[in-house]
Amino acid sequence: MTHKAGYVNIIGRPNVGKSTLMNQLVGEKISIITSKAQTTRHRILGIVNGDDFQIVFSDTPGIIKDPAYKMHEVMNQFVNVALIDADLILFVVDITDKKIEEKTVERLKNIEIPVFVLINKIDLSTQEQVEQAVETWRETLPNVTVFPLSAQYNANVEFIFKQILEKMPECPPYFPKDAISPRTNSPTAPCVSSSPKSSARKS
Repeated sequence: MTHKAGYVNIIGRPNVGKSTLMNQLVGEKISIITSKAQTTRHRILGIVNGDDFQIVFSDTPGIIKDPAYKMHEVMNQFVNVALIDADLILFVVDITDKKIEEKTVERLKNIEIPVFVLINKIDLSTQEQVEQAVETWRETLPNVTVFPLSAQYNANVEFIFKQILEKMPECPPYFPKDAISPRTNSPTAPCVSSSPKSSARKS
């Protein structure tokens, strides 16, 4: 039986629902969920294991357009690393937020790693608005795959998880199969992949 394993990094502006999404995907309360923006200060990893797969999720700090102080700069550095140290990028956007993070969008246009744009909080919009948002993002980033969802209500999350699994490369597990979070475990050496990931994984 073949085994799949890979790293999935979640990026996006503060408060778009990245932590809520990761908790739905992982099934454990690992990330911090709050209405106060910029709560996540560092990469928090969660693992989903199956008999023939292991997916390691990273919830990065929110992208800050104009860093006001050193902590903001450090948080943005985590996001920069997330754009190269992954097998798949989940770019989460809020359907109620009309602002587009232009610098991130430009980087995603040329990235070699597969990217999913996840339009979150569709429960706060109409079907027409959802369809329009999907079309807008498909035009903005033709090289990515776009999915609408509501992380809070777990809508479309299971389908997206299956699509994530499809993108994972064949690889042995990085961490013990009974691990939920790898903070206390050391990963094995990464698999060789065509994606331009870093040469070593850090937990």
